Amino acid sequence: MDAKSRCALDQHAKSYQVLITTDIQQVLQCADDIEVVLGDFPRQELSSLPNLRWFQQFGTGVEWLQDYPELVHKPFLLTNCSDGHFDVVADHLMALLLGVLRGIPTAVRNQQQANWQQTSLTECDSLFQIRGKTVLIIGLGSVGIAIAARLKAFGAHVIGIRRDPTKASDNVDEVYPLGELNEVAKIANIVVSCLPRTTQTYHLFNDHFFACMKKPAFFFNIGRGNAVNEDDLANALSTGVLYGAGIDVCTQEPLGRDSPLWALDNLLITPHIGGTYDQVIETWRDVALDNLQLYTTEQPLRNQVTKASGY
Repeated sequence: MDAKSRCALDQHAKSYQVLITTDIQQVLQCADDIEVVLGDFPRQELSSLPNLRWFQQFGTGVEWLQDYPELVHKPFLLTNCSDGHFDVVADHLMALLLGVLRGIPTAVRNQQQANWQQTSLTECDSLFQIRGKTVLIIGLGSVGIAIAARLKAFGAHVIGIRRDPTKASDNVDEVYPLGELNEVAKIANIVVSCLPRTTQTYHLFNDHFFACMKKPAFFFNIGRGNAVNEDDLANALSTGVLYGAGIDVCTQEPLGRDSPLWALDNLLITPHIGGTYDQVIETWRDVALDNLQLYTTEQPLRNQVTKASGY
């Protein structure tokens, strides 16, 4: 930890004693005295802290709770860094989307072969624009809202799905409940999933869903991989049901070498780097330090997670 961060930590901690360590044995020796944990702490050891009141994790996803269900009912607050880097995730989604719609992977392959393959103006049905397309964003949290703002600037008609469809969302023209997912897909050319990993999101995107989409159809996943049946995704891309897709997440990571997804020319894959950038650690530290100041002054914390729902 740099001197500036350490100074801020000591200042915000007020009367609390601060322990900075990566030695789990040292942590366990004083487990009874630990009230607050900040950072990349091993999840399996949280149950060893009987007086824990708040855990500020680094990163966003809290799907690890599914592996330690006993922690859902433990009386500690859980916060993440979801409002610290939603912009870069939205930027990455736009890179995937524009890459697929504008044929960038094909251009890269041609460049590697010194092949100038120009698309004729009379035979350009492999290139698309965002303007005029209907884009369905599933999951209107901070990332989904940031994506909507970018898409509106490109001239898209943006619709969304969220748990509470009565809640207004900036830059989203229409909002629907999750129960209408397949019906809403019929009016969407482009679908973007921002869903977390929960038991309710498992394989929402499958053969039936892809067949429902308006053609030409494109699918993108910037949320979590369990929402997609990857065999069905491969089938939809190889048969033309989907014209193209882009994913930053997979069911199992790393994606297995034997996955049929690797061989698809109309699929753009990035290795779960949507939230990664040069200052991400500093951003997470800033969120943690800001929350520590709120905690020690008895104010509501940023990014509180509802453990029972998984986000």
